[in-house]
This record gives sequence, C-alpha cells and structure tokens, in this order.
Amino acid sequence: MLAAISSFDSTTRLKPTTTVVKDVSDFLQLQDDPPTAVIEERTMKAALEAAIERAPGNTVVRMMTSSLDEMHGRCFGFEEERSTWHAPLLIKHSAAEARPGYNSMSKSEYEDDATTLDAKVKQLARLVRKASRPVVFAGAGLSTAAGISDYASQPAAQLKDGVKEGLTAALGAKQAGTGSFRSPLCAQPTVAHRVLASLHRAGHLHRLIQQNHDGLPQKAGLPQQALNEIHGACHAPDNPVVPMSGALRDDLFADLLDCERTADLVLALGTSLCGMNADRVVSTPAAKAARGQAFGAVIIGLQRTVLDDTATLRLFGSLDDVLARLARELSLAVEAPPPEGTYFRPPVLRRAMPADSAEDACYLLKGLQYDAAGARIAAPTPRGGPAGDQQPSWCGQLDLREGARLIIPSGMHAGAMGEVDGFDREGNPRCRFRVLLKKGGTFKASHPMLLGTWWLQAAADSAVPLLPVVNEPDPADDSEAARRIRAIRDAY
Repeated sequence: MLAAISSFDSTTRLKPTTTVVKDVSDFLQLQDDPPTAVIEERTMKAALEAAIERAPGNTVVRMMTSSLDEMHGRCFGFEEERSTWHAPLLIKHSAAEARPGYNSMSKSEYEDDATTLDAKVKQLARLVRKASRPVVFAGAGLSTAAGISDYASQPAAQLKDGVKEGLTAALGAKQAGTGSFRSPLCAQPTVAHRVLASLHRAGHLHRLIQQNHDGLPQKAGLPQQALNEIHGACHAPDNPVVPMSGALRDDLFADLLDCERTADLVLALGTSLCGMNADRVVSTPAAKAARGQAFGAVIIGLQRTVLDDTATLRLFGSLDDVLARLARELSLAVEAPPPEGTYFRPPVLRRAMPADSAEDACYLLKGLQYDAAGARIAAPTPRGGPAGDQQPSWCGQLDLREGARLIIPSGMHAGAMGEVDGFDREGNPRCRFRVLLKKGGTFKASHPMLLGTWWLQAAADSAVPLLPVVNEPDPADDSEAARRIRAIRDAY
C-alpha cells in the first residue's frame, strides 16, 4: 500500500464520480417488495436504512431544509431538546400545491424518523396532560387512511359533490374489481379515530371540530355532543354538506368561536390550514402561546402548512402512527374495531327486546327529554305519587321505525317532510325527504338522507340541544312546540 501511495501520479486522469440525489420514495423502489408493503411491514426508519444499504454509492438523503420552528415548532420550554432532533425526511416530492388557489404549501410529504417522533410524542403527551380545555381541529387527512379521497385537493371539475362522486367512484371500483376507493358512507374508522374517542373518554378532548362529513369519529365511539361538524355531515338531515359558496350554521360557528376563545391547546390533524376562516381556532391559541397565555397549537400531518412556524409543536407523520404512539404514551385504553362484517351500534340499540318484538322495535325511543319540535327541555320535578307511577308531562318520543313520518326541524331544509325508508347495512335509518331543489322555488323532489345511529344515543342521553329530525306531531297535540313545528312545516 505504501508503495502504491508513493507512486501515485496526480496528473493521471481520475474516473469521474456522480452524486445522486434521491428522496425516500426513490430508495423504497430499490426494495424487492412494493413500497406499500415495505412501509406496512417496517417503520419508515427501518425501511430507509435498508434501502440506503442497497442504494448506489454517494447517494444523498433529502431532508427538510427549513428553520427549526418550521420543522419542529417553537417548543416553548423545551427548546434545548429540540436542537437534538433530526430534520424530517422527504418521502414524497411534489411541485404541485396542496390546495391550489389558496395559501398552501406544496404536496410534498415528510416524516420524522422514529427516534425524533418518539421524543416529540413525549412532549405532546405532556401538553395533553396539562391542558384543561383541549380541542382537535381535523381535516381531510384524518380520513384518507379510511380510503376517503381528499376532495379539497382535487380539481372542481372532477369532484362537484364529495358524497355523490364518492358513491360513483365506489361503484366503479367495485365493478372493476379494484376495491381501491371507499364511499364516505361505507368507510370505517381508523386507528386515529379510535384514539380520539379514547382521548375523550379519558377527559383529554373537549371538542372535535370536524371539517369532514363522514361520521367516522362517531362510528369509533365519540359521542355526537363532542363534535362540531362545521362543514356539514352525511348523517344529519338538519346539517347537509356545505358547498364552498355556502354559509356555515350559526350555532356551529358560534361554538367554533367559543372553542377559539377558551381552548388552551389545539391539535390540528391532517388539515392544510390554508387560510380558511375556521383556521382561527388554530392560529389564535398559537398566538396566545407566544405570549405565555396558552399551550398553543400542535400540528400533525405529512404535508407542510403556512402555520408550522407558529405551532408549539410540529410532528410529521401519518395520523394513525402518531396517535397510536400518543395512546401508548398516555396509557389510553383504545377500543378494538368490531368483528369483521359487523358495525358500530350505540348502547341504546343493543338493549334487550322481547322475543315477540318487531325487528326494528329498538328504533322507537320513549321518555325523551325533548319537545315536539326537537328542542331539549328541562325535566320538571315529577308530581306526587310513587316513583314511576306516572310519566312526567315532558316525556316525548322519537319513532324511527320503517315508515315513520318525519320533519326536519332546523337547518336549510327546515320543514321538509319525509319518512324512514329502511336501514343501511350499519343500521342507520335511511330517510327520504321532499326537499326544495332551489332556494325560493316551489318544486320539491325526493331526496335520500341518512341519520346516524349515534343520534339515537344522543337523544336517549339528552345530550344535544336539538334533534336533527322529529316525528310529525299527533293532530291532538296542541302544545306550543307542536304548533311551532307545524308552522315550520307549512312555511317550507
């Protein structure tokens, strides 16, 4: 070797070298298994390390090049630990915008390595434990793992109506035998949804402000009263999906403003935070944290947002992975999904019924603390007599058996009449209402709507201020509430 060094001639032409720059998705293509299989079987860090071993020499790993605030958050009180964290890894490069036409970043995706992610989750758990009024603000990224498309990033010409197009795509996938797309009406909760339900049971979630319409948090066990479906819902006739040109419901927007004012910690999950009015529920607590008045905002997702550098903590990763780690760190009891082929059913529908009862007898709820117009009322003190001797005068009922006649008491279709037209595979009542096709018009058409079974539980628990549907009042009912709902019906 010494002889070779001594005889080295610097004038000799050396073989040129090339530095190849690749992102993680390029590395994964070098594996024998498809990239999706690699990610499912191993952690991203393990997949990356295995890929680098087989990659050509002089390969450079692409990582995020931004400020520490943008990569990890401002980390109030634990800035020193932040300096030891690694930059997020680029796992998918894209030059396209996440939300074309809005104040958004690119669609490129990043993930924290396992060591850094674990350190961040420990800090997240600490913030969650300390918060007295934590709020979750969820976007489309919460439901993509359930197979629901991120409609917001698709061209408007391709997706005019999320639910309608979802059903069409689902049918096409079924006919093609691909099964690669799920309608929002057929999708089932993911790990992330179940962790959110467990956070609520443990007292760590005051409100989930749900920008999606799919009902997946409720199917995971989160009660309706803990949700604000600010942009509409697929399972509530009084709260149809709001188009981009539409207006938000006053009561839901008022609740959002209350959350903005009172939340001391907000977790933004899978949302692009591109300048919508509702984003204030994230930006306001973040600003308060900078003044030492709150714990601030935690942003979790794969894509960058324009609010990253304002967050107290920024985690890059899939929501299922991050929230599963959080559940372990908090020692939460996360319920397992129901057995294959079965679906969520609230306790009120699991009650024992006499053997000779009709199949849908459990859909008749009696003794409810709601009036004929669906408004919750205070329970008066029962008049004299033994307990259970008589029904209090305020007891109402909700009949959702097949053929029951219904009225929508509030919302854009307040006053529309319909009836229960069977049940879907999950047990949700299928309702068919006659609705106006055009605001201010007179022509009505039959329109199918679902009612989520979780609304029955909310009614039985007197947990929501207003029911999404009521029965047509008995002609003999001359109460103020009955007169009010008849007036709403007649006006529609």
